[in-house]
Amino acid sequence: MPEALPLRLPRRLDALQAETRLRRLRAETFEAATLTLWAHALGAPDDAPAGWLLCHARARRALLWPHALPAAPGHEGAEAELRLAASLPPSADVVSRLWFWERMVARRHWQVTLRGTPARAVALPLWLGYSPNRRGGHRLMVISGLGGDALPTLKNAVLWELRQLAAAPAGAV
Repeated sequence: MPEALPLRLPRRLDALQAETRLRRLRAETFEAATLTLWAHALGAPDDAPAGWLLCHARARRALLWPHALPAAPGHEGAEAELRLAASLPPSADVVSRLWFWERMVARRHWQVTLRGTPARAVALPLWLGYSPNRRGGHRLMVISGLGGDALPTLKNAVLWELRQLAAAPAGAV
């Protein structure tokens, strides 16, 4: 059975804007990527979702998405970017812990509840920047493809997905 494509959030930051932003962060090379996150609905059980909690099992924090999700999977530009696909949604314990920390950070979220609906796969557009470090390796920078904001909370998830991609047998990707 073919794997369903995730819903794709729109990339708003083009290559020139991303390069400018990443060069300010001292990156020497960069590439477009998408990271599959799992969207969990927030809000009252009978109403339309008030927002979404975007989670990855390896991320330190979740991202809050206050808008509606796209209605269908997107395809534009997908062939020219690195696809980092989370294979399974995070466990209920991980999602509960991420939601707890988001509510602690922003008190206004105490009135919103995490709904029990199944998670939906969402492709978040990113730009990855690389710069050499003093030990001969490289440093990774992750910025949003939506607005160019640095996303250090997703760095562990991106590194984990890159390791999974590197370990996959040739032709499996």
